Amino acid sequence: MPTEASTSAASRSPLLVLHPDDDVAVLRADARVGADLGGLVACQAIPAGHKIALRAIPADAPIRKYGQIIGFATSAIAAGDHVHSHNLAMHDYRREAPVGGVAPFIPHPDPGARTFPGFLRAGGRVGTRNYIAVISSVNCSASTSKFVLQHFQDPKYRAAYPNVDGVIALTHKSGCCQQPGEPMDLLRRTLVGVARHPNVYGFIMVGLGCEGIQVPELWADKGLASPESAYFVIQESGGIRKTVDAAAVKVEALMAEANRARRTPQPVGRIVLGEQCGGSDAHSGITANPAVGVAGDELIRWGGSAVLAETPEIYGAEHLLRGRAVSEAVGDKLMACVRWWEEHARLHGA
Repeated sequence: MPTEASTSAASRSPLLVLHPDDDVAVLRADARVGADLGGLVACQAIPAGHKIALRAIPADAPIRKYGQIIGFATSAIAAGDHVHSHNLAMHDYRREAPVGGVAPFIPHPDPGARTFPGFLRAGGRVGTRNYIAVISSVNCSASTSKFVLQHFQDPKYRAAYPNVDGVIALTHKSGCCQQPGEPMDLLRRTLVGVARHPNVYGFIMVGLGCEGIQVPELWADKGLASPESAYFVIQESGGIRKTVDAAAVKVEALMAEANRARRTPQPVGRIVLGEQCGGSDAHSGITANPAVGVAGDELIRWGGSAVLAETPEIYGAEHLLRGRAVSEAVGDKLMACVRWWEEHARLHGA
């Protein structure tokens, strides 16, 4: 354990060393050429948040940050050099981690002891919001769905239905001439998943009428019909204006019903946390990313779930996830997905 004195000294250092095995450090502030960074001299001007070599690194040698290989030197790097895309490249290399070898899972002894105010839905799912969703089945109905949303931007609806968190439009750019098979199945699963999301009290779906995914067929096949749902087909409703008017009537009726819902204490373990990388900068890996990871770990200890929503971004770190797997079977399933991804990329020359 670091002592108070060592922690204080580290906080005063111009360099942030994330792991004892690292070949690079992160600069806390901009460094000018020749700046003395605690015994390490900057060979170039290096911006804050960027990497500086802690020692000489031969060409083709692996470079470590976070205690992990982040790439390989494309040329010889001197101590104090700026390490960035001009001298650092990715290469394939073998990476392994035994199941359970990274971080043992320690469940909370009383997972039901901690609660949050949530909306209990049918089937035991719990939402953190109380939305009415307007879902377009095809890109051709996206604008119409947004017109319905615009109808409810008037503050009077918020005042009239204070327990409804709002109306949301969920649109996309697919569905027209949708390729059959897996692309079609994926879109159908996504539309149904959005409709049944626990943050959604009720929903309407808007289609055009000539698209590959027909809303009536989706309704019959996936069992979406309920008092909390409805669908509208523009070509059958008499055009966009009539569709918007009819949809707005149904949405307001759903808002009146949703307004009767109340938040009640629910176990934290009912929460599913979706994680997505976005807007990354030089500091994400030492700030937001580990903070979200710690939050996910703690939620899982209480019985909840965390979902990595941008799965290709685990590539290169899959061995660390395998090391956290609950069993060999789960670890092997993850690695099989990664191997599939590698083959998929190879087939497409990526």
